[in-house]
Amino acid sequence: MNWFVLALISSITLSLREFAVKKTGKDIPSVFMSWGLSFFMFLVFLALNYFFLNYHTITLKFTGVVIIAAIFDSVATLLYFLAIKEGDLSKTIPMLCFIPVVQLFVTPVLVHEKLSLIGISGVLVVVFGSYILNMETLDGFLSPVKRVFKNKNSMMMLAVALIWGVSSSFHKIGVTQTDALFWSVSEIGLISLFLFPFALRSGKRNFSFPNFRKTVWPGIFSTVSVLSYYTAISLGPVAYVSSVRRLGVLVSMLIGILFFKEAFHRLNFVGGIIMIAGAGIISLYG
Repeated sequence: MNWFVLALISSITLSLREFAVKKTGKDIPSVFMSWGLSFFMFLVFLALNYFFLNYHTITLKFTGVVIIAAIFDSVATLLYFLAIKEGDLSKTIPMLCFIPVVQLFVTPVLVHEKLSLIGISGVLVVVFGSYILNMETLDGFLSPVKRVFKNKNSMMMLAVALIWGVSSSFHKIGVTQTDALFWSVSEIGLISLFLFPFALRSGKRNFSFPNFRKTVWPGIFSTVSVLSYYTAISLGPVAYVSSVRRLGVLVSMLIGILFFKEAFHRLNFVGGIIMIAGAGIISLYG
């Protein structure tokens, strides 16, 4: 299975996770959902590593990389779940499309990835399509930018995009030193550890079986999404994988429109077509 297919799987399951969080987790504090989801994934990854006898020697370099990545992702995870629980999926999730832009500048420095000119063009086409996706009218070309400063949830999701744009390079380093499954249990385990005190502060009454049960479906989708993403970046350039993964924005917007009665604009369709075209360029020529 190549990185493109894995990135598509990750994009779809990521959107399903967002839907599950918004549907089942509306009565759970965001911080508890963040921890519960991470802890559920950690248990699954721990079981998989044990079952496949997947072990690696822990080096000092690996330890530093996994700690930095876990700190970044813990902050991003808290902001991410807060934004999707309180904001519209169709307005917050598209902010994540700026992740590949950050990666175009970061990955050449941190992981020394060399991207082709046409591949970079494909990434920019995906980002442009996501920008059009955010526009409400052709006259309001700057409306997505203005919305970021007016909507705190969009602002939080933009911060998430910046953080994940940087932390993805540490993911690449980690999976290269070990493998996707071992990196998953190591980083997700640390994230759940870092988030636990915050979850505890949200109230001990949240630690109940009904609340844990509400994290199961989001946790299942998240486990598939994370593992397929880490495997994909071990096979292909981070910026390419992330760009294809952003196609999940289209699924999230469709879910928001169908199940949460969020508004739909004609430019959403145009932006979606452009994003798909960008992904096609990356797949064929990147």
